[in-house]
Amino acid sequence: MKNNRNLFLNATVGILKLPSVAFFFYKNAKKQKRFIEQNLLPLLSSFEEINDGSISKADLKKITNYYALGVPGFLGAAFGTLRGKTLFDPERYTMTYLGGISGLLDDLFDDPIKEWSNLEKFVLNPDSLIPKNSFEALGLQLYQKGLSKASKPEKLKQKALEVFQTEKESIFQQGKEISEDKIKELTFLKGGNSFLFYRLCMQHPLDAAEGKLIYQAGGLMQMGNDIFDVWEDVQQEIQTLATCAQDILKLRTAFVKELNLVVVYAHATSYPKKNIKQFINFILLGISRVLVCLDQFEELQDSETSTFQPEKYSRKQLICDMELFKNKKAATKHYLGLRSKYS
Repeated sequence: MKNNRNLFLNATVGILKLPSVAFFFYKNAKKQKRFIEQNLLPLLSSFEEINDGSISKADLKKITNYYALGVPGFLGAAFGTLRGKTLFDPERYTMTYLGGISGLLDDLFDDPIKEWSNLEKFVLNPDSLIPKNSFEALGLQLYQKGLSKASKPEKLKQKALEVFQTEKESIFQQGKEISEDKIKELTFLKGGNSFLFYRLCMQHPLDAAEGKLIYQAGGLMQMGNDIFDVWEDVQQEIQTLATCAQDILKLRTAFVKELNLVVVYAHATSYPKKNIKQFINFILLGISRVLVCLDQFEELQDSETSTFQPEKYSRKQLICDMELFKNKKAATKHYLGLRSKYS
């Protein structure tokens, strides 16, 4: 299965011409990079010295450049905005280490060689696990360190187990015919539970209203991620709402419907309205990129046939390159339009 990268963590790409948004993410990313240099890099360096070959350079890069940076630096920052307070040190510590492990755990579902013999034992009772190689030892240390500063370690363990059980269940999306309803259920379980897992890294209570919001936001971002990953998923015969779509306009309508629910659920929380609006703006930041991708697919559908047929398109036709100036410009335009609509 593919790595479950979260679209939200890459949302700044293409929107950096908006000064206030750019500065917010730049400031948080810079602070998180300093934290990684001071706390995480020494641990990773020690594992490089004793590596038995089971840890690749790609594994380490995924930790430092993506998950340990993006989870606290962007997702944690957004959660902090919602409550009106930036990340506390123990929260940053927990998110950094538990975020860092996410990339390694993705590999358990991507690479059959890298697999803990008893995943449930690792998640629920890590202190009893004896690692078989450097890869497992690194994952174990990251997990234990993250839990050591967590205010709700047992809840985090239970949610982690839900996340990984969902990953195992999502194998049904590969090479098999399943219903659209089941695909949507798995999509929101993956994204929703992942967001809830990271939210539980924070100290303040999670009530039912906010839990509903975070789950919906995570599902929406997973749906957006799948839209970007159509080419990769088609090659691996993974069924998503995007690969199974025959009409991009219908897919766009479904996507916007889920976005509307995020906005509704956000305003149903007890947080101050200004905090809610800023949180929604961060969600819209990621959504703007998805709309650019949908624009590309809609043009492709109209130019080829009246039906979207991703299995017949080339990689170039299905990859939405957000490094292109025209796509950055389009994302900015979509973002401003969404802010006007939902503010």
